[in-house]
Amino acid sequence: MDFNLLTNEDIIKELGKNYEKLRLQKRLSDDDVHKKGGVSIDAIQRLKNGSNINLLNFIKILKGLGELDKLQKLLEVKEEFSIQEKTKSSKPKRIFKSKKDINSEFIWGEDK
Repeated sequence: MDFNLLTNEDIIKELGKNYEKLRLQKRLSDDDVHKKGGVSIDAIQRLKNGSNINLLNFIKILKGLGELDKLQKLLEVKEEFSIQEKTKSSKPKRIFKSKKDINSEFIWGEDK
């Protein structure tokens, strides 16, 4: 289901339906989720009925389902590597050249 096409209230109802499907797939009761996640039965019922719950209760429900990693993926930021950023942040390389004897005269290859 495309959440972009739904109202906020409809999204909450869909989350409640998805909770119920996932709970049944995992063969868990609401009481199991309540005990494992530390969330009240009332909060679980509100989610199932499509009522608003706070974020803390939603996190506890995900913990109770053993699905907290799904929340982590939701706001995961991928770090991109940029060579330009790497070179800007590093110190410029110093080039050391050996000093030639300035007083020495140039000798042609055939004069050696």
